[in-house]
Amino acid sequence: MNGPQSGLSRRGFLSAAALAGGSALAAGCSSSSGSSDSNSIRVLAWSNGGTIDTNFKNRIKAFNQAMHGKAQATLQLLPYDQYWQKIDLAYSAHKPYDVYYWDVQAYAHYKRGLVRDLQPVINKTDLVKPADYPVRLFQPWKFDGHDMYGFPDDVQTMALFYNKDLFDKAGVKYPDDSWTWDDAMNAADKLTIRKGKKTSQWGIHIGDLANWWGVQTLSWAQGTAFTDKPLEPKTFQMDDPRNVASIAFVQDLIYKRHLAPSPAETSAVAQDVGVFETGKVAMYPAGGWNVAAYQKLNFNWAMAALPKFHGNRVAPYWLGGWMIPKAGKAQDAAIDFARWSATDFQPQMAKDHDWVPIRTADRIGPSMMKGMPSGFKESIAQLESARIGDIYHSNNLQIVDEVFGPTFDQVWNNKITAKKAAQQIQTKGNALLKA
Repeated sequence: MNGPQSGLSRRGFLSAAALAGGSALAAGCSSSSGSSDSNSIRVLAWSNGGTIDTNFKNRIKAFNQAMHGKAQATLQLLPYDQYWQKIDLAYSAHKPYDVYYWDVQAYAHYKRGLVRDLQPVINKTDLVKPADYPVRLFQPWKFDGHDMYGFPDDVQTMALFYNKDLFDKAGVKYPDDSWTWDDAMNAADKLTIRKGKKTSQWGIHIGDLANWWGVQTLSWAQGTAFTDKPLEPKTFQMDDPRNVASIAFVQDLIYKRHLAPSPAETSAVAQDVGVFETGKVAMYPAGGWNVAAYQKLNFNWAMAALPKFHGNRVAPYWLGGWMIPKAGKAQDAAIDFARWSATDFQPQMAKDHDWVPIRTADRIGPSMMKGMPSGFKESIAQLESARIGDIYHSNNLQIVDEVFGPTFDQVWNNKITAKKAAQQIQTKGNALLKA
C-alpha cells in the first residue's frame, strides 16, 4: 500500500528488504500446516525484519512458558508476498493454520465462512470493558454487525514526522496539536531550499498521503469519504467535490506549490533509503509504525498529530490481531494464544516498542512512552476520533491493486487531474464492488 517512496507499509515497518528475503523464516516449527495434536498450534505471521521478528519469536517462547504445557506454539514467518497464498493453500488442503495474523485480505476468509466467531470468547475477557480497551475501535471487526471474528492485540495510526534539526536551522516552530495544513504549508515554504530550479531540501513529502487511506483523511476532515461505508460498501462517492479537493490538495503540494518532491525527484534523492531518512525532507506524514525504523536515524526527529484540514482532524487506524480457522485442530490452544496476546502479553508489547498495545493502560503507560519521541503521545491520542483505514470487501485486494494504486500513481506523476482520477476510481471501483 505504499505510494512512491512513501516509506514503509504497515505490512513491513522495519525492513522492506526483509519482505523480499526469499525463504520462510521459522522458529521451532515443521513444514506441514496442520497441528499434530489438540494442544499444539502453528502460529503464522509475516516477516518484518530482525528486531520485530526476534520479538515475535520471544513472544512464542513466553507464551509456551506461561502455558506450562497446557498449550505449545510454534511460529512460522513468511515474506508478505507469500503469506496469503500459503494460507489459502492450507485452507484448500483442509489443513489450515491454527492461528494467523490479520490483514484485510482475511476478510475474504470470513466471507467464505472459514474463520471462527470469537465474540463468545471475547465476552469473557476485559476486551468488552471501555475503561480497559478502546471498545469503539473494535466495531469494524464485527463483520456481521454484532460479533467479532478477529482477536485484536495491537493498533496503529498515522502521524506527521518531522526533522527537528532542519526546523532548528531554519528557526521554524515545531508542529504541535494546533497545527493546520495551512500551518504545515507555511512552514514547508520556509524549510524548502531552492537555487534556481534546483531544490536541495524539501519542506514536506506527501508520504502516506500518496496512499488512498492517507489522502482520504482529508476527505474525512471535510465530512465525506471515498465510499459510502467501510464494511461492504455499495458505492464509491468520488464524484463528491470534497474528495476531488482532497486529491487536488496533495497533487498541488508537488506541482503547484512546489513544496514536495515529485516521484522522480524523490527517486533521485532517496536511492537506497526512504526519503525522510535522507535528512533532506523536513516533514513526512506517515504511519506511526515508522517509529521503529526511525530510532536509528542520525538526526533529531519527532512526531505530531496530523494537521487539521478545514478545521478538523480525523486520523486512520488499523487493528492487528489473530484469526482462528473453524477447521483448526487445536481450537482451545489457539484461543489461549490470541487471548494471552491481547491481555497478559500487553505489558511486554509496550516494552518492545514494535507494536502499539491494544490495552489502554499499556498503550499510554510509562513503558510505552519511555524512549518514544516527543509527539508520540499526541499521535496516539488521535485514536479517540480515528476511523478505520480499510475497506472490507471481498474484492478489496483488486480495488487497492487495480484501482487505487495505478490511479494515484498517475496523479502523483501529474499524468491526470484530480477530477479525472476521481472519475476513474468511481467507475472502476464501482464495477468491482458489484462484481
